[in-house]
Amino acid sequence: MKTLNSLLLTIALFFSLNSFGQEEESEGFKHHSISVLLSHSVVFEGVENGSKKAISLPSWALNYNYSFNEKWAIGLHNDIIIENFNIEKTKDSEVIERSTPIASLLVGTYKITKGMGIELGGGMEFEKNENFVLARIGAEYGIEIPKLNLEVLIGFDYDIIFDAYNSINLGVGIAKRF
Repeated sequence: MKTLNSLLLTIALFFSLNSFGQEEESEGFKHHSISVLLSHSVVFEGVENGSKKAISLPSWALNYNYSFNEKWAIGLHNDIIIENFNIEKTKDSEVIERSTPIASLLVGTYKITKGMGIELGGGMEFEKNENFVLARIGAEYGIEIPKLNLEVLIGFDYDIIFDAYNSINLGVGIAKRF
């Protein structure tokens, strides 16, 4: 009888300890994200009808980010302005046409709060006539939708396109974490 009680106690203890391992585990931290943003880019050195003025242009952003942890991420950010426009270059005041330029940047992000991140990066703006080096500083605020691994984003960036023009980008979009 003593052996049977010991065996039953061992089996009961085994199943009770094992049951703790059957709790639903959270999926853990998602390192990757892809986002799409609908934006407006304000170009300060725009030229319309021969006069220099700030012009607002529609644009899209497609971004990939890899998060090292909850605070730091690095990503490839790609923007396209979907209209042709003229600018007066900051370097020599020459007026040139930009035909749907595509900017591609390597951007580092630091999250100062759970939803708010600051960005700093650099890359190139590509266009059929002339390419330019650019630097970006920005901020992005995200509102998580945890059950769907989504995040609603609001982004604000300041781009310095060296020897050409400066612009501000304001966009809203959605990111998928995986």
